[in-house]
Amino acid sequence: MSAVAFEVECQKTKPGEAVFVVGGPALLGGWDTGKALPLTTDEQRFPKWGLDKPLRLPEEEGEIEYKFVVQQASRSGKATWEEIPGNRKVALVPGKVVTTSSVWDKAGSTNLAQSDLEEEMGARPSQTVERLTAPAAAEVVDTNRHIVEQLDAREPMRKNFSQSLLCLDVDEDEPFDDTQPIVALCKSEVHERIVEQEPAPEPSGPRATVSLKHISSFSALTEMADAIEKEEVRKTRKRESAYEPFNVEVPIVIVTSEVAPYSKTGGLGLVAASYSYEFPRKGHRTMVVSPKYKHYDGISFVCETKVIVSGREEVVKFWHKYEVTGDGKGCDYVFVGHDTIERQGGLYNGDDGREYPDNLFRFTLLSMAAMEAPLILNLGGKGTYGDKVLFLANDWQAGLVPFYLCHKYRRNGCYTQSRAIYVVHNLGYQGQYPHVSACHFFGCEQHMAADLAFGDCINLSKAAIINADRVLTVSPNYTKEIQTPQGGFRLEDFVRAKGDALRLGGILNGIDDVWNPETDKDLHAKYSIDDFVAGKAANKAAIQQQLGLFEDPKVVLIGFVGRLTWQKGVDVMVQIINWLMEDAGNGVTGRCQIVMMGNGEKQYADALRWAEDTYKGRVCGYVGFDPKVEHLLMGGCDLFLMPSRYEPCGLPQMYSQRYGTLPIVHATGGLVDSVKDISAGYETATGFHMTPMSKEKMQEVVYVAAELYLKHTDDFRKMQRNAMSEDFYWPQAMDEYEKAIDTTLYDAPVAADPSAAPCLARTLPEAIGGAQLATPAPSGQSLASICPPSVGCAAEPPLASQLEDLTLRSRPCESRRLARNACAASLAAVFHHARSGRAHGSRASNSSWWACAWPLEVFTLVNCGGLASTSASDRAMMRTT
Repeated sequence: MSAVAFEVECQKTKPGEAVFVVGGPALLGGWDTGKALPLTTDEQRFPKWGLDKPLRLPEEEGEIEYKFVVQQASRSGKATWEEIPGNRKVALVPGKVVTTSSVWDKAGSTNLAQSDLEEEMGARPSQTVERLTAPAAAEVVDTNRHIVEQLDAREPMRKNFSQSLLCLDVDEDEPFDDTQPIVALCKSEVHERIVEQEPAPEPSGPRATVSLKHISSFSALTEMADAIEKEEVRKTRKRESAYEPFNVEVPIVIVTSEVAPYSKTGGLGLVAASYSYEFPRKGHRTMVVSPKYKHYDGISFVCETKVIVSGREEVVKFWHKYEVTGDGKGCDYVFVGHDTIERQGGLYNGDDGREYPDNLFRFTLLSMAAMEAPLILNLGGKGTYGDKVLFLANDWQAGLVPFYLCHKYRRNGCYTQSRAIYVVHNLGYQGQYPHVSACHFFGCEQHMAADLAFGDCINLSKAAIINADRVLTVSPNYTKEIQTPQGGFRLEDFVRAKGDALRLGGILNGIDDVWNPETDKDLHAKYSIDDFVAGKAANKAAIQQQLGLFEDPKVVLIGFVGRLTWQKGVDVMVQIINWLMEDAGNGVTGRCQIVMMGNGEKQYADALRWAEDTYKGRVCGYVGFDPKVEHLLMGGCDLFLMPSRYEPCGLPQMYSQRYGTLPIVHATGGLVDSVKDISAGYETATGFHMTPMSKEKMQEVVYVAAELYLKHTDDFRKMQRNAMSEDFYWPQAMDEYEKAIDTTLYDAPVAADPSAAPCLARTLPEAIGGAQLATPAPSGQSLASICPPSVGCAAEPPLASQLEDLTLRSRPCESRRLARNACAASLAAVFHHARSGRAHGSRASNSSWWACAWPLEVFTLVNCGGLASTSASDRAMMRTT
C-alpha cells in the first residue's frame, strides 16, 4: 500500500463551502465532484486545507491525477474547478506517505516529504480532533502561550463566550483536593518556620455568597445606582462637560445582547445600562434593543414584524418599557421576543456549559429586529425614531447590524444618513460558526458573504469590523493590542485596515456612581480624600475581623476579587503566597495579609482553601462572592492585586483607586490606561505595573508596593491621593463618545459596493454646518487649489508645494502619516476661520464659502495626533469633524 496527504492553499471559499480533491481513483471520486474527498481547515491553518489523515491507495495506481474544487460542504450545487492547464499528478511510493502541497490556480505541486506508512498512519491523528481533545491542564501549566492559542484550542461550542461563563463553580461545602497540581506546587515550597502557630481569630460571621451560575464576571453582580442616586452624587462632584456635542438631535440606538438590570452576565450588561442613562442625559433620544430572555416587570407589547432568516419567515415581537433618567428625559427599552430567545438556562448557554446550538439564529434575529425598530415603532406617542440614527452595536452578538446597514438598507435607499459604530468589548470572542451557507442563512449575495467568511467559518466580528463606520474598543491601549498577532485573535489585519482608514479608536469605560467611598453604604466607615487615612484604617479593622484575620493595622493588606481562571492570573498569584508569608528579615515579607475572593475552576478554588488552611489568620481564601464584601475590601485594603493576562478594560482597578487602594496590575489592555505606574513618580503615580507576567516579576512588584506602604508612608499617601483624585466616572467617558459620534456622523458611510472607494469624499459645508453636499472635488485635486485664500493657505508656498497633488485616500499608509504633519498648519487656520465665522452667525449662513470637497482624512487627521501645534480650543473643534 501507498498513501498520499494532500495540502492546498486556497482562499476562494465562502461560508458553507469547502475545498475538495477529486481525481481518477475511485477513492478520489472517479472525477465525480459529488464523490470528491473533502479537505478541512481551521482558524489556525487557514488558508491551508488538507486531509485529516493520509489517503491509502493501492500501489498499482502508480501515478494518480487529481484536481481541487470548491463547492458546498454538502457537495450540492455547482462546483468551481481550479483553473490550471491539465491535471495535477503525484507519484506513489510503495510503503510510504507522500505529502504534496499546492496553491489554488497555480500549476505544479511540491512533494514535501516521504515518511513510513505504518508509522505515519498510526501516529498522525486528525489535527482537528487533536486540538479539540487537548487537556485543559495544558493551559494551566504553560503560562507563556499566547492568549490566541488558548482560545483556538477550545472546542467550537466554547469559543464564542468566556470560559468563566461556561465553567461550573465549586460548591462552597465541597472539600478541597490537595493533590491538585497547583496545590501540590504550592505545598512543595512551604517552609516549616513560616507556618503561623498562633491560633487565628474566628470570623465575625458566616461567609455569604451569591449564585455565580451563568455569570462571566463579578461585575454582573454589582448593584448600580438608580437615577435619583446618580443625580444626588453628581451634584456634589459638579463636573462640567468638557465637550459640547454637535449632534444631540440624532437618536442613539444601542444594540446589545444584555443590559442591566434586566439581563447581565458580565461587564457588557453594565456598560449598556450606562449608555442607556448617559445618552438621554446628553440630549439624545435613546433606544436600547435587547433580547427578551424572560418576561420583565413593567414591559408592554407594542407590535410584531416579520424577518427572513435561513430562508424562513420569522415573526419577532417588540416589547417596550420607558425608564426615566431625570430632567424630563429617559430611555426606551425595546425587548425582542421569539420562541428561541427565552430559555431555562443562561442567556447564552445551558447548564452543561456549552452554548446553545441556535445562538447564531437567535442573535441574527436580534440584529434584524434592531434594524427595523427605529423605522416601525411609535414609542410613547413621540413617533418613530426615523432613518437618521446612530447605531451602537456591541460585540459580535450585534455584529450583523453594521453588515445589514451597509449591504441591505443603504443600497435600498434607507438609513443613508445613519451610521453604525461597532464597540469591541472583547475580541477574543468573535461569533464563529462553521459550515454555514451565508447566502442562504443571511439572505445576502455572494460578494457580501465574503465579509463574513473566515476559514471554514462565518465570523460576525470580522463582518462588523469591515462594515462599521467606526470601530471603538473599551480602552485606548486595547485598540493597539488588537492590531497585533498576539491580541488580534487573527483579525488584526482587518483592525489595522480600519485604523489606516482613520475609523478606529478606544474609549475607557466608566464606573458607576455607586462606587464612591463618601456615600458607600457597605463600608464600615465612609470617607473622602480629606480623611481617607482614618476611614481606611476603620474599614481595614472591620474586614480583618469579619474574615477571621489577625487585627493588625501595621500589616499591609492585599486584596483580590475575580474569577478563578487562568486568564485572571490566579495560577501565578497563588505561587507567591508562601514567599509573601515568610519573614525573611527584610521587614516586608511576613508582614502581609492577603484576601482572595472568587470562584471558578476547582484547582484554583482548592489552592485558595489550602492557602487559608495553611496560614490561618493571615490568608483568607474566600471561595464564593459577596458584593458587600467586595466594597469593604476596596475600602479596607492597602493594595489590590489584578494580574489578568489580558483585560480589554477592567473595572476593579478603577474601583480600587477611587477608594485609595493602590492597584498592582499586569500591564495589559485597559489596565495600562487606567493605572499610572510608579515609574511616573510619586506626584503622579496611582499604582504599579508588572510585565512580563511571571512569578518572579510579581514578587518583585508586590515587594516594591508593600515596602512603600511599610517604610515610606508619606510617598504611599501621595499615591493614594493621586488615585482618589482620578475621574473614572461615566460623564468623562461620554465626552469621548460624543466626539466619536460627531466624527462618525460627519464621515462618509462605508461603501456597500465592493468596487466603490472605501470612503466617499465629503464636503466642508456638511462637516461644519450641516449644509447640503456639494459636488466632490476632482480626484487628485491639490489642497492648495481648493483651500480658500482668505485663510492663508495660498500665501505659504513651501507648505502648498508639500501639499500639491495630495490625495490621501490613494496613498499608502506611510504617505498618509507624513501628509498629516504637512497639512496641520493649514487645517488649523481653516478651522480657526470656521469657528470664528460660526461665532458670529448660524452655521448654514457662514458656510457658503466652503463650496468645495475635501478628502475624508483631512477632517480626521486630529485622531492621529497630527495637529499638536494647534491650540486646545481649535483641536477640540476640529475633532468634531
